[in-house]
Amino acid sequence: MRSPQEIKEKIQSIIQLPALPMIAMEVVELVDNPKTSASKLGKVISTDQALTAKVLKIANSPFYGFPKKISTIDFAIIVLGFDALKEIIISISLVSSLQKKSDSYLDARAFWDHAVATGVVARRLARDLGYRVSGEVFVGGLLHDMGISILHRYFNNEFKRIVDIVRETNLSFLEAEESVLGVTHAEVGGWLAARWNLPDHLIESLSLHHTPGSATLNPDLVALIHCADVIVGKLNGKPVEFDSGIEFNEEALARLRLADPVTLEEYIANYKEIIASDIESVTMSVYPT
Repeated sequence: MRSPQEIKEKIQSIIQLPALPMIAMEVVELVDNPKTSASKLGKVISTDQALTAKVLKIANSPFYGFPKKISTIDFAIIVLGFDALKEIIISISLVSSLQKKSDSYLDARAFWDHAVATGVVARRLARDLGYRVSGEVFVGGLLHDMGISILHRYFNNEFKRIVDIVRETNLSFLEAEESVLGVTHAEVGGWLAARWNLPDHLIESLSLHHTPGSATLNPDLVALIHCADVIVGKLNGKPVEFDSGIEFNEEALARLRLADPVTLEEYIANYKEIIASDIESVTMSVYPT
C-alpha cells in the first residue's frame, strides 16, 4: 500500500494534473485587486468566447434571480458584482478541468449532479441561516469531492479496489479509502486545491468536509458544506456511492443551529421543493459537455 506521503507527492508531481486555467487565475487576481475596474475585468473574460457564453448563461439563470436579461459581460459585472463573477469563473473553469468519462466504477454525470447540488444547497443554506460566505460556499460545495475525480483518474487501480470493497462489504467509502490508500478523497482534494493556490479556507473546506469539527480557519464554511453534502444525499433518497455511510456531524449541526431534528427536517423538506430549478439551471451552465 502506498503511504499517504507517497500519494501526496505523486499528486504534486503529476505533470498532466489539471491546472487552474490561466484566464481564471487572471480573473481571481483582478477581483482581489481593489484597483481593478469593471471594464478591465470584462475585457479579460471576453477574450474567451466559450467562457463568456457560459458566464452569461449562468448569470441569467434562476440561481441568481435577476429579472432583466443580462446580455453582456459588462452588464453582468454591474448587476452581479465582482465576487459573483469570480465564483462563476472558478466554478466553470475547474469543472471543465476535471471532467472524466463514466465507467462502471464512477458515473461522471451523477458525480457532477451531486457536486452542483451540494454547491446550490450550501449557498442557499448559508443565505437562509445568515452566513456571509454564500459565494465561497458555492465554490466549496461544487468542488468538495474533487478528490474522487483525481483518484478515479490517476489512481484508477486503487480506486477500483476501493469501490469493490464498498460493494462487497459493510465498509463506508471513507473506510475503504483508508484501508487501501491510508488517506481519503477529502485529503486528496485539499492537496489539489493547495496546488491550485486556492484560498486556505477553501482548502480546509475540501479537506475537512467529512470531519468539520476539526476546522479552525473557517468552521462555519466547512459546516455549511458538510451539511449541504449530507442534505443532498437525503434529498435524492439515496446518497451517491462515494458518500455511503455518511451522516450529519453533530458539531456541524450545532454550529449552524440545526441540531433540532424537527428544524433540520423542515429545511430538508423545503429544499426539496424549491431548489430543483436552481440545480437544473446551474447544471446546464457548469456541467462539462
